[in-house]
Amino acid sequence: MLKILIVEDEVGIRTIIKKYLSKFDITIIEAENGKKGLDTFLNNKDNIDLILMDVMMPEMDGIECTREIRKVSNVPIIMLTAKSEDEDEIEGLEVGANDFITKPFNLEVLLLRIKKLVDLDSNNDLELVKEQRAVKKNGKLIPLTKKEYLILEYFFENPNIILTRDQILNRVWTIDYFGDDRVVDTNIKRIRRKIDEDKKYIKTASGTGYIFVK
Repeated sequence: MLKILIVEDEVGIRTIIKKYLSKFDITIIEAENGKKGLDTFLNNKDNIDLILMDVMMPEMDGIECTREIRKVSNVPIIMLTAKSEDEDEIEGLEVGANDFITKPFNLEVLLLRIKKLVDLDSNNDLELVKEQRAVKKNGKLIPLTKKEYLILEYFFENPNIILTRDQILNRVWTIDYFGDDRVVDTNIKRIRRKIDEDKKYIKTASGTGYIFVK
């Protein structure tokens, strides 16, 4: 599930954006000024996929907030502004914003801008990192146990087909394993907690095994 941080001092705008984007299985985190936006991001940076950043805000404006975030992260940032002056856009892009949209804006246009920066329509945001026995999701490295990695490796090699529990056991635990096949389910649950809480990638084939959707 995509997680977006909205840093915007107008509660009405935050509410409208949140209500609209929630229709697309997007989780929204809110902050009402730049200082709180920066603190919220720093405390959640591994879980935030994109930021919608207002320019004019109290305590810390969007330009300064973006500048500080860019010291620690390359998370995509779309700046929101009530102005249409070129210098505001130039300054925002100079400090590291990826895109710029002027208020009032069409929500469908906003969604398209988000889709341009973060792919909402495919599962190609997962990548195996074999050297580290890990996986990348939206560019973020997620460590795995040896068994979790081997299961995912098997899934990547066999996308969109049912793999039975016995097949997974034989591949990951070897054919000499005589334990309970529920060990497969236990490891799948752990993988889902790390990368697939909404079961977008790993589907259960009832009574049989699992399908990895790519």
